[in-house]
Amino acid sequence: MNTDPIIKKMTEEIVKICDPLQIFLASAKKNSKGEVSRFKLCIVVGDVYGSRSDLETEILLKTDCPVPCDILVYTISDWNECLDDDFTFAYRIDNEGNLLYEQGK
Repeated sequence: MNTDPIIKKMTEEIVKICDPLQIFLASAKKNSKGEVSRFKLCIVVGDVYGSRSDLETEILLKTDCPVPCDILVYTISDWNECLDDDFTFAYRIDNEGNLLYEQGK
């Protein structure tokens, strides 16, 4: 799924906007032609980002995605805290999501 050109382009644009630590594909849906019709990305950023909702909005405003997409941002502190609880969305993404980008790799 991470080779889809729409998702790949969004990932590259997000890396330029906020220098994330990780980007995961949390979910994606395809249409009857097998093309991505919507998707959700989870972005893990450094603790320097105070308001996650502001960053989510900034990413959506600065990118041009031809299909509906959702952006979910976690600071690394929140992310690490959530990974300890197997009932959190972050835990599920970390275990079942598709890692699209990792800083330094």
